[in-house]
Amino acid sequence: MAAAKTDHLERTAAEPRDKSLHTVTLAEVNEVNDQVRLFRLELSTPLRFLPGQWLDVYVPGVSKAGGYTITSSPSSAHPPISDDPSSPPCRPFLELAVQKSPDPPAAWLWQDPASITYAELRVRVGGSFVWPPPGVDTRTLRKAVFVAGGVGVNPLMSMLSSLAEEECPFEVQFLYSLRDEGGRRAQARRMLFVERLASIFASGRVRGRLRLFLTGGVGEGGEEGVVSCGIGEGKKCGVRFSRRRMTMEDVAAAVGDASERRFAVVYVCGVPTMTDEFVQKLADSQHGFGMEPHRVLCERWW
Repeated sequence: MAAAKTDHLERTAAEPRDKSLHTVTLAEVNEVNDQVRLFRLELSTPLRFLPGQWLDVYVPGVSKAGGYTITSSPSSAHPPISDDPSSPPCRPFLELAVQKSPDPPAAWLWQDPASITYAELRVRVGGSFVWPPPGVDTRTLRKAVFVAGGVGVNPLMSMLSSLAEEECPFEVQFLYSLRDEGGRRAQARRMLFVERLASIFASGRVRGRLRLFLTGGVGEGGEEGVVSCGIGEGKKCGVRFSRRRMTMEDVAAAVGDASERRFAVVYVCGVPTMTDEFVQKLADSQHGFGMEPHRVLCERWW
């Protein structure tokens, strides 16, 4: 007999979370594809959080909270005040990416957008999978490696967005594995955050590389290619992809040799089969890569 699936509050009972609930307005719903939607939650007052944290989300008529990672950077929830009186005020907001699911909070969010837009929700910030990495002096970092599987990209999107707003002095390697059902012509606009990630790297705001691993589509088995991404102002760029699963060898190559690992940090977020393998091998001093455990951070959501 299969064990009963735990809900978000049960899975995260030991995680830190704020005491207070905030009321937000669901201002906008955008469908990325038939499995993922983006939600813009407007705040009546600024709210502080760290990149990588999630929200307990209470939707109308559902007693238990859903758990969804904030995908926007903290600056979106605490925008600066403009000195220009003619400039319209920027409303503070949070962005969530929510995968389609029969779970009651997610099912509510997947109703007809017209029926839920402008509804009021209650949210609370929580989570310990955050940037900057606890116990690591970021002034000594030479490399940050982000490893995402599917919607595990969500907390890493917030982290990278935050780094792009600053003068990031170290190299960033971003490895992202996701399903692509689009056939041989990969469509970046239907892949969660691919164009946003490509824009950050193409702008030079972050120095490093974005690499995609596409699974589930036609031709999976090692085919290499380039997906064209719109990056704003009519500009396009190409991001290399491989039609296969990401491997430990890919992660190891991104992290670098022993001399580089001492000054690196790795964030892994995805399904447990992926996170467990990668984290164990990165931190294993006998049969793996011997990274200090506090330099290998992970979050499992399934």
